[in-house]
Amino acid sequence: MINKPPSLEIIVAVIWTIWAANGSLLAKNEDLVAEGTKPVKLAGGFKFTEGPAVAPNGDVYFSDIPNSRIHKWDLKEKKVSVFMEKSGGANGLFFSKEGDLFACQGESKRVTSFYLEDGGEKELLADQFDGRPFNKPNDLWIHPNNGVFFTDPNYGKQDLSQEGEYLYFITPYRDQVFRVDKDLKRPNGVVGTPDGKTLYVADPGQGKTFRYTVEEGEEGTLSGKKLFADSGSDGMTLDNKGNLYLTFGDVLVYDPQGKKIAEIEFPEKPSNVCFGGKDGKTLFVTARTGFYSLEMKVAGAGFVDTAAAIKGDEFKIAISCIKEKLMYDIKEFTTRSGQKITVTFKNSDFPPHNLLFVKPGAADEVAGLAIALGAEGFAKGFRPDSDKILWGSAMLDQGQQSTINFIAPEPGDYPYLCTFPGHHILMRGMMHVVK
Repeated sequence: MINKPPSLEIIVAVIWTIWAANGSLLAKNEDLVAEGTKPVKLAGGFKFTEGPAVAPNGDVYFSDIPNSRIHKWDLKEKKVSVFMEKSGGANGLFFSKEGDLFACQGESKRVTSFYLEDGGEKELLADQFDGRPFNKPNDLWIHPNNGVFFTDPNYGKQDLSQEGEYLYFITPYRDQVFRVDKDLKRPNGVVGTPDGKTLYVADPGQGKTFRYTVEEGEEGTLSGKKLFADSGSDGMTLDNKGNLYLTFGDVLVYDPQGKKIAEIEFPEKPSNVCFGGKDGKTLFVTARTGFYSLEMKVAGAGFVDTAAAIKGDEFKIAISCIKEKLMYDIKEFTTRSGQKITVTFKNSDFPPHNLLFVKPGAADEVAGLAIALGAEGFAKGFRPDSDKILWGSAMLDQGQQSTINFIAPEPGDYPYLCTFPGHHILMRGMMHVVK
């Protein structure tokens, strides 16, 4: 039998299909990446960079695993410095709402949190399961309830400390560790949605990335595991459109349905990625010996996109309490006069809390009126009768949620605060209203 060469029509069809697919991806790149921008190398000379994480003030921290260091990129000064020596082989990093740096220490086989002020150890979160040390904790993500999901692969051809390579969950009060997925070959990157309902886990050992539903409760229980993408990944992140960014050769972007919509090239192979910068529209990428940035049109998941908020007719935002800190997790946001505003307020803390919007400059006055209610305040939910209060919730117990709807008023700065006696000192924020 003679094998005939493919006809010209077939060759043209194949070329057209490849071109069309690549053209579609390039078009999507243009939808995501800011016009006229290219990757910028911010720093170099490292051995293997990993774990970028954005601090509350916008600085970006990342690890250099072989050198056992954590570095800081100063957003204002535009320079890099060493934050920590002898990091215990720190790999994946993530910041808590309180501003503490959480780290997977592969060499030390543990998950730890550190004070940002001086790099001192704050808390050992987990260093063993069922009486045996972990393999090499790799990447982590903090759930809104303050629990921690982390992966524990066994890179480096060393003997297994555990009987396999698994996904774990550390409970919010650090009293237990649960093994939440046993059916992974070599798990690596992990990230979840801001509402805490969906988790993504990459398994490069299988060349796949999975999506899970996170069940209610404080044990990290997962259900509905589904194949999301036929690609593994090192680190990963989400944007505020729900797109998932994987690091596998290039930065691969998948839409919420699992369709690959973009490939973003960098001079070196990416290992991990996160959003940061002004309005969360800068993509920071660790890539082998370098640390890069790329300006984007989209913001990272969880960032309030000020420009998008101003342009729309409606604006929705969720504000929660930070456990044991007497603080709101969102301290300011911007909206446009005349917009329809929906604020979902949830009390995740132990004490009762409310959220009241007041007239500009009236926060301390309203707080004083609430204190003056004395014992009567409990019956009134510490909400005084005052025309300085514009909108707000009732006093909520732990786990309760309330929706506040209103039309954004004339331009100005409108405080919001908790009026339970004493809470207003820390528990306050600002709504900026523009034209």
